[in-house]
Amino acid sequence: MKTKTFKIGEYCIGGIIKVIIKNDKINILCLDYYTKKEINNENFNINDIYSIDDFLNVLTSCYYSDKIINYIKNI
Repeated sequence: MKTKTFKIGEYCIGGIIKVIIKNDKINILCLDYYTKKEINNENFNINDIYSIDDFLNVLTSCYYSDKIINYIKNI
């Protein structure tokens, strides 16, 4: 299991995106910056990059979405 937290701040809904990768499943959490409470949570298949990109573009800008997608692809 691999986990990475992206503290984006004002360019993201909530401010924090946490990516958890287990085997071939990816869980993407959107957390509040101050309270760390979960705002949104989605599960994806690791091969479903287009759906992940669409979801991330709703949460944050294209720039940060691309950074997170590149992290997922490099694992």
